[in-house]
Amino acid sequence: MVLRNLFLAALPILLVLPGTSFARSWQGITPGQSNQADVVARFGEPSTKGKLEGRTALVYKGDQAIVGTRQAQFLVAEDGRVAEINVFPASQLEKDAVLGTFGKDPQKTFTDDFRTVWLYRGIGVVVFFGKDGVVEAIRFQSADRSAR
Repeated sequence: MVLRNLFLAALPILLVLPGTSFARSWQGITPGQSNQADVVARFGEPSTKGKLEGRTALVYKGDQAIVGTRQAQFLVAEDGRVAEINVFPASQLEKDAVLGTFGKDPQKTFTDDFRTVWLYRGIGVVVFFGKDGVVEAIRFQSADRSAR
């Protein structure tokens, strides 16, 4: 009984403490948690390695494309952690598949060239659609804690 009361008293404090944001993993790699060594251990050496947006980019494409993708990019921050994963699916994914996978209530917006973008801030997923309405790319990043 005393332990239960202590837990109930501490619960409001635990809920407001800063903590790790919940990012959606892709193929066992979690933005904000996994590091560059985790990516290489899981998928081998990338086909291309360089800098993109000030971060190290590990790119798997062509013969080294990860199963189900045309290309996958892992952007690694200066601290060595994966900051973002960009996945370009090999097959056509329709909007219904996205809704069934990530949820039925995305924030809907668009790019500068008026392509549809769906944001799932609470899990750190951004889905980019082509002009034909089919998924062009999916970005996995650290979740926006305020969106939960």
